[in-house]
Amino acid sequence: MSWFAFVNGRRRDYRSSIVSWNTFALVGFAAVIAVKGLIFFADGRYLEALRGGAWRDNRFFETITYLGLSDWILIGSGAALLALSLVAANRLDRALHTVWQRLVLSFYFVFTAVALPGLIVSAVKFAIGRARPKEVVGAFPWEWHPFAGGYDFASFPSGHATTAGAFCVALAFLFPRYRYPLLVAGLLVAASRCVLGVHFPSDVLAGFSSGAGFAWIWARAFARKRLLFTFSDGGRLALRGEGRGHLHRWPELFGLISRS
Repeated sequence: MSWFAFVNGRRRDYRSSIVSWNTFALVGFAAVIAVKGLIFFADGRYLEALRGGAWRDNRFFETITYLGLSDWILIGSGAALLALSLVAANRLDRALHTVWQRLVLSFYFVFTAVALPGLIVSAVKFAIGRARPKEVVGAFPWEWHPFAGGYDFASFPSGHATTAGAFCVALAFLFPRYRYPLLVAGLLVAASRCVLGVHFPSDVLAGFSSGAGFAWIWARAFARKRLLFTFSDGGRLALRGEGRGHLHRWPELFGLISRS
């Protein structure tokens, strides 16, 4: 209860909107057009190439595709949150308490930024029931069996691409200095699903944009509550400064955990 009281009790920052409806509508419309464009102009060619044996086993993409699994992210960030909850935060000195708070909020942000779009996309995949490339019988790449369930009919959107988009954008906000390498890594993980022949290009685009878009909106929702992020004068996001000068003390927290 104290955690929710802390989050809900924060003074709101109304200098910028979380997302304007005009921006949401414009970006959403562009994403839908892009996905439909891939369905009609790219997925068919991809299916022909796949049937023609154009895609071979690729050890690199077979390895990095596992980074698109949400399990290790959720287990890791969840375990960190559980461990940090064992610290008697009220007994920490002020500087170390800001480090504890920053770490808790960071892991909470990553956990929710990955888990929530993953749940939404899983429901959408089940409802749509798009056949995976190797299950398509005809020439047109869109075959769907709503609510069929099972791996073979869970192609759209790509869950791995959703996780990759959400995770890389979440990390890009937490580590802005490395945002470009992180985004490239996320795109490679998402692209691996096409290389391995388990998703159409439209599946990957829909998944990656959904995950990335959710993480962006979620970060702005945090900034609205003055949690972890803040709005700049131009409405862009920046990390808040709490604990920044004392982050080198984080091993002390895990020392306290090991003794608790």
